[in-house]
Amino acid sequence: MEKKTDRRVIKTKHAIFKAFVELLNEKDINQITITDIAKRANINRKTFYNYYSDVNGVMEEIQNLVVAAFIKNIGTIEFTNMADFLTEIFIKFTETVNHDLEFYGLLFKTNNHSFLIVKIVDILRKYVQQRIEETETLDQKRFKVAVDLCIPGIISVYMNWFTNSYDYSIEELSSLLTDFILNGIQKNWPGN
Repeated sequence: MEKKTDRRVIKTKHAIFKAFVELLNEKDINQITITDIAKRANINRKTFYNYYSDVNGVMEEIQNLVVAAFIKNIGTIEFTNMADFLTEIFIKFTETVNHDLEFYGLLFKTNNHSFLIVKIVDILRKYVQQRIEETETLDQKRFKVAVDLCIPGIISVYMNWFTNSYDYSIEELSSLLTDFILNGIQKNWPGN
């Protein structure tokens, strides 16, 4: 039986995460101190140490939670063909981000987001490869090039959406990305 986490623990960790991400928007990760996080999260240093030994522990847990949430959300997608699979991945990614839009917005706006992108790209690459290989043989060279092109680009587009406050919804963004990935940029270019 799975042990249920105390609401106070969840609330405290969420405050720590939010404080950490807000601070990442203001300074480099190497300049963030435990005192900074504790003050911003409205907790004392001892409470921080109940959960983490250092600032990197917070960063690592955020990475793991973001990736786990995304993998959990896309884990229900069945691979029938690439078009439907990619469309569903965009939909699930959007659902994951919408679940805590404020947090993801802060996270994607930071100048220190590369740590997260590398982890998401690696996990997604492995996950997509595993799912596709369940139903068909994969040309490894073409797959790696396609994934290395698409996944970082997609994540970059989402980060730009958060950073630049575009005047269209995240759902519209997902739809545009799906169309570009599946049909190519040239087909979607004005005048074509």
